[in-house]
Amino acid sequence: MRCFLPLCFVSLFFVGRLVAQEQLFLFGLKGGVPVTPALPGYGPENPGLDTGRWTVGPSVEFHVIAGLWVEADALFRGYKVTGSFVFVPAGSTSPLYQSFDQGVKAWDFPLLAKYRLPGACLRPFIDVGFQETHESSDYAVSYVYSPEISTGAGSAAYEPPSNYSFKGSLGRRGPVAGAGVEFRYRRFRFDPEVRYTHLTPNINQVTLLAGVGF
Repeated sequence: MRCFLPLCFVSLFFVGRLVAQEQLFLFGLKGGVPVTPALPGYGPENPGLDTGRWTVGPSVEFHVIAGLWVEADALFRGYKVTGSFVFVPAGSTSPLYQSFDQGVKAWDFPLLAKYRLPGACLRPFIDVGFQETHESSDYAVSYVYSPEISTGAGSAAYEPPSNYSFKGSLGRRGPVAGAGVEFRYRRFRFDPEVRYTHLTPNINQVTLLAGVGF
C-alpha cells in the first residue's frame, strides 16, 4: 500500500505530460455578452430595459480526429429586464399601467462538435451542437389604474397599486451553432466567437464570446 500511492501519483504525472504534449484535451474559460434581447416581444411598442447581461464559465475540449473536437461548456448567465406598458382591461374605460421587474439566472450546457480549419497563426473554426438550459427567475409586478386618461365615456375609479412577486424556474433546450477564429500567444490560446442559439419555446440568442485557454 505504501508503494501503491506514490506509483499512482507518478503514473498520473506522466499521463498528464503525455496528454499535454499530444493536446488531447484543452481547458479554458469563456465569457461574453448577448447582442439580442433577453426575452422576445420587447420593442418600440412594448419597451423593456434589458440590463446586466453577461455569461461566463469553464470550457473543455476533447480531440477526436484531425481538426475535429468535441466541446462541452458550463456557462452561467444572468440578466434583468424592467419596463412598463399600458393596456385597457375588458369592461373598463381606464388604462391599466403595468410595471415589471424580472431578474434571471441561468446555466447553459452546450455540447458541440467543433472543427478547426488548418492554419499557422490563425485557425478559423465552426461548431454545431445542442444546448440544455436551466433558468430561475424572480418576478415583481405592479398594476395601477389611472383615472386621468380615459378611452371612453366615464372613467374607472382610481385603485391603489396592486403588487405581487413570485419565483419560477424552467428548462429550455435547442440547437447551437457558431463560428470564430483561434490564435495563440505564448502558452495561451484565444478564440473569439459568435454563437447562435435557438431555445424553446421561441427564443433566438446571438452571443459574442471570448475564450482563453491552454
